[in-house]
Amino acid sequence: MATTQGEKAAGGRLLLLTALVALSVTSAAGFGRVFQGRPATVKLMVAAGIAAALAGALERRHILLAAVVSALGLALALALLVFPDTTRFGLPTMATWRAATAAIRAVGHVAQVQVAPALPLPPLLLAGLTAVWTAAFAAHALAVRARSPFLALLPLAALLAFAGVLVEDGSRPAYTVTFLAASLVLLFADSFRRVGHWGPVSVWHGRSRLEVGSVTTTRTARRVALASLAIAAFAPGLLPGFGSKGLLEVHGGADSQFVSIDPIVDIRPALIDNTPVDLFRVQSTEASYWRFLALDTFDGRVWKASNLDASGGRFIASDALSPNTDEQSLLGTSNASEVQQTFQFQRLTQPWLPAAYDPIAVSVSGSTVRYDPEAQVLVASNGTYRGFAYNVDSVVVVPTPDELDAEPTPAGPAVRRYTALPSDTPRQIRAIAHDLTDAQPNMYRKVLAIQDYLQGFSYDIRVPAGHDVNQILYFLTKSKRGYCEQFAGSMAVLLRSLGIPARVAVGFTPGTFDPRTETYQVTSQNAHAWVEVLFPRFGWLAFEPTPTRTNPVGQSYIAPNAAVLGGRTGCINDSSQGCQGTSTDQPKIRQSGKKTRRLGIDSEGLPLPGTGGDFRFNPPRSSLGRWRDRALLAILGLLVLAGLAIPVAKSARRQVVLTRAHGPQDRVLASYQVMSDRARDLGMGRRSHETPREYRARLLGRVPSLDGSLDLLTTLATTAAYGGGEVSPDQADRAFASARRVIREIRRAAKPAARVAGWFRVERFALPR
Repeated sequence: MATTQGEKAAGGRLLLLTALVALSVTSAAGFGRVFQGRPATVKLMVAAGIAAALAGALERRHILLAAVVSALGLALALALLVFPDTTRFGLPTMATWRAATAAIRAVGHVAQVQVAPALPLPPLLLAGLTAVWTAAFAAHALAVRARSPFLALLPLAALLAFAGVLVEDGSRPAYTVTFLAASLVLLFADSFRRVGHWGPVSVWHGRSRLEVGSVTTTRTARRVALASLAIAAFAPGLLPGFGSKGLLEVHGGADSQFVSIDPIVDIRPALIDNTPVDLFRVQSTEASYWRFLALDTFDGRVWKASNLDASGGRFIASDALSPNTDEQSLLGTSNASEVQQTFQFQRLTQPWLPAAYDPIAVSVSGSTVRYDPEAQVLVASNGTYRGFAYNVDSVVVVPTPDELDAEPTPAGPAVRRYTALPSDTPRQIRAIAHDLTDAQPNMYRKVLAIQDYLQGFSYDIRVPAGHDVNQILYFLTKSKRGYCEQFAGSMAVLLRSLGIPARVAVGFTPGTFDPRTETYQVTSQNAHAWVEVLFPRFGWLAFEPTPTRTNPVGQSYIAPNAAVLGGRTGCINDSSQGCQGTSTDQPKIRQSGKKTRRLGIDSEGLPLPGTGGDFRFNPPRSSLGRWRDRALLAILGLLVLAGLAIPVAKSARRQVVLTRAHGPQDRVLASYQVMSDRARDLGMGRRSHETPREYRARLLGRVPSLDGSLDLLTTLATTAAYGGGEVSPDQADRAFASARRVIREIRRAAKPAARVAGWFRVERFALPR
């Protein structure tokens, strides 16, 4: 009976823990709606499941010990899920501590400026993961330790409610139904455990399965549960306000509005807004496009960056971004100038830092940034905020048209990822590209032909947003109207269809120059997207397909046959008002800041790593892939450590049992128990219902070589446990020696595989009472 009740209790605990894990994971999934993208939600769900499972493993330990172990688990989870690049072999380092400290300091201002669904910046993800972990641990403590399952639902329900208040995507019945189903299982498991304390709660009816309770009661319970789930799934749709936005409007007012540009090219909202928002000021030796991201992957629907958060890039506070290069001359007759910039942020909140292309050195006061050398992107992990400032030096290469005419089309596996297009790309797009360029003699002229063709279209920010291949085809053949992201995306697709490596750059036009402060004021209406094309000797060069837009840096090769009219320097504001600014608006370039640089070239005509921006053509892995590898490595390391610790811990525990047995009677019982425990590791342990003599008979049947040592040990153990007689110290010594001989014979009889497996066998150890 005791064994049956024990099995029921274990089953009840397992059911309770399963319900808590399901509740925690569901709550984390619902809470993850406050972040953009699926990876953040996956990380929260993983953390919630681990937190609940860890709490379950520690439920029989003291609450303080469980809290300490859970806190250590949270620290490891934060390192692996939020700061994976700072870990070593999956374990936290001092770099992890520094990154976490910086993120904690940044939580306040990041939470102020981010609007849900927010970017999964480390400060917000750290706070969110901590909240999920704490809620899961608290729910388990309330359900198991305090025996209050209804109270246990509150921390996890609060996570769902928090997301529902903030996020404007309406109701999500799936989360509610799943949460309610897991809640019912939790309440059932708690009731099952409570009733189990009073005696048997199940009856065997000659069947192979266990019937819990009576047929009538279980049928009624099932009906109530199904009815509750149906109400949760369908009733909300009948209530007023179903499907409306979140309860709170989390946006800034007139004086506290902030802007973040979507990295998947979503510039139209910033352009169509009639009230420009000041984003940042930049003091620079030259006007330039302030580029912050390169989108190098097109999936047929949108352009994306393959390494959005610069994972794997090195952390920099103040340093050069590439090795020193030869500054004495420049390749051929082209020129390269160094542009020095100082950025002061106002209302731009995003992790990517704008800079003139190509950045070669950066200095950030009181913070660090990550640098992706392939995309030449700077990322501030904790995001930007009002007052955020940094200095950056960039080298701007402006080759002549004659030099670009001599450039071949890059080829080979190194650049193949920059010419890739989805298989469902319409053939008409490739046909259009060939019609425009087949008459051109080289790659440069083909690029110009496509650029000039698109500049003949109409600029219109009122057209519907869209970037997929069918919308591109409609844009090229029917509407011929759009705004910068449509022009840039379409030109990049046309170039790739010809095998020309291209990508979309995202950033800002120079802005409005203020001669009093000698700074450019950049607003939300300066948001812009353009095209970058890879030339073997010069690296990535910007081209401008959007009508009325003029890149102030590369105008000499972008429009080689265009004349400068009326002293105008071209449009520097990507807004619906058209070109703004004249030559008198522009600053004089300080010649003292200029330097020349030579771009390195390898045997294939591609830029060498570390020259002109450290080009590396190894496809970067996604942050989720890197996190997964580190997590697996950490889990493997923990498993190895645990495996090595098991035999050591078992040996130490048995030695403690023998040492703590002071009297002769206790020593005999300890020797017998250690022998039985070591035999259990080899598959020959004593069963719970066996008497010592029954166990002796079974052992002799499996190991005939056992001699009188087992008989003597059995007799002494029976006398010490049940006989009530005195056991002498000499008999205790003989029992200890007999136990060692018995286990030695059992080990000899066991198979080698069983002996090795026995080292890692884990079972609860307890002396008989």
